[in-house]
Formats: sequence, structure tokens, C-alpha cells
Amino acid sequence: MNVKKEITMTWEDAPDTITPEIYAKIRGIGTKNARNIFNRKDFPRLDSGGNKQLADKTAVRLYDMGINTKTNAKQGIDFLIFMELQKISKGLVNKENTKEELKNVMLC
Repeated sequence: MNVKKEITMTWEDAPDTITPEIYAKIRGIGTKNARNIFNRKDFPRLDSGGNKQLADKTAVRLYDMGINTKTNAKQGIDFLIFMELQKISKGLVNKENTKEELKNVMLC
């Protein structure tokens, strides 16, 4: 029986390299389920040279969205650029800049 667990961590709060335990907290799933996902053939796991299961947080986030960076690098790069632009946009809006200031930044 699959029981939905509580999400206790966000992608932003997670470290850059994650384990199945951290992934479980982000997704709100059990650790066993997270380990099974880490063991999938197409999962973007890092080669840690041992039994420790590690993965890059951004690659896993893209994987969860159905973007395979190994087979479709352009789509992955496009999404990463979009995420960075969102961060910049939020920062500009949070500073309550005037429309003129925002326009000048976008033109640079």
C-alpha cells in the first residue's frame, strides 16, 4: 500500500547533491520508493564509486519533469535558463524597482 507522506523539504532547500532520503523528503514519498527510483536505469544518478546513491539535484528535478538531459540536452538547458530568469525576475520585483529600472535591466 502506497501511503502519501508529507513533503518536508523544497527543491530550493535541498543540497546540490541529494540522496534517496533527501529525495523522499522533497517528493513526499517513502525512502524505499525513492531508492527504487534511484535504481532505475534512466535515472540521472552520479557515479560515486561505491554503494552510496547520489544524484545532482537539478538533473533529478529535470528528470521528474520528464526532461532527460542525456537524450535532450537542449530542452534541459532551455529549462535551466528559464529557471534562472525567473530567479532574476523575482529579485527585481522584490526590490520594488520602477518600470523604467526593470526595462533598463532587461535591455542589458
